[in-house]
Amino acid sequence: MTALHTTTCGPAIGTDTITTLWVHGVDSDAHVWDAATEIVAVEHPCVTIDLPGHGASPEPSDPAAYTREAVLADLDAVIAGIRNADSDQRIVLIGHSLGGYLGLAHTLTRDDDYGIDALVLVSTGPGFRDTEAMQSWNERVQANAVSYSVSELAATIAFHMDSMVMDRVTELTLPISLVIGDGDKAFLGANDYLERKLPHATRTTVEGARHFVMKSHPQSVAAAVAAVVGEL
Repeated sequence: MTALHTTTCGPAIGTDTITTLWVHGVDSDAHVWDAATEIVAVEHPCVTIDLPGHGASPEPSDPAAYTREAVLADLDAVIAGIRNADSDQRIVLIGHSLGGYLGLAHTLTRDDDYGIDALVLVSTGPGFRDTEAMQSWNERVQANAVSYSVSELAATIAFHMDSMVMDRVTELTLPISLVIGDGDKAFLGANDYLERKLPHATRTTVEGARHFVMKSHPQSVAAAVAAVVGEL
């Protein structure tokens, strides 16, 4: 297990019933959320993480540390720490791109002990069912990794190996908000898919935004957090 680096801002955990947990995407780190957490932290504790091999988290040499199941177990430890501080905390996970995918996978595979209570999916897709599309994605990540700020091994955290999330996404009933920029061409179709499969989810398409909508339009992400908090 990788002990993920975390940073907490806003009220102390336990002074509010809601804690927000922020998970970035590949070749990024917790600071990608700074503008959005500054808004949300006025009311709720914000816990941001660095994924394995990213930011201030350790960079394991074992390739298995970057698999989906290993990273979900790392998230379990962070969630356990939040609930150890206050067992009654409800947790809203906000994930960007890969971070949102991990949020979906975590919700579909965890019970109440490690479960989260709401999701905000920022520029997120549900993965792939078509094996050729999946292979193409992995090859693209591998090719781009040479220009990433993280190691090529750490970049494998973004690989897709199965269609579990797509196969099970309709099982989700917790509050969900989708946030996508109208210029994020690679993920607009994925959000159309999620919107169809999750009719209870709310969607915000942000005009003039691209993939890093939380940096250009942090207020839109903060509003999506407020929306799901209002459903809890």
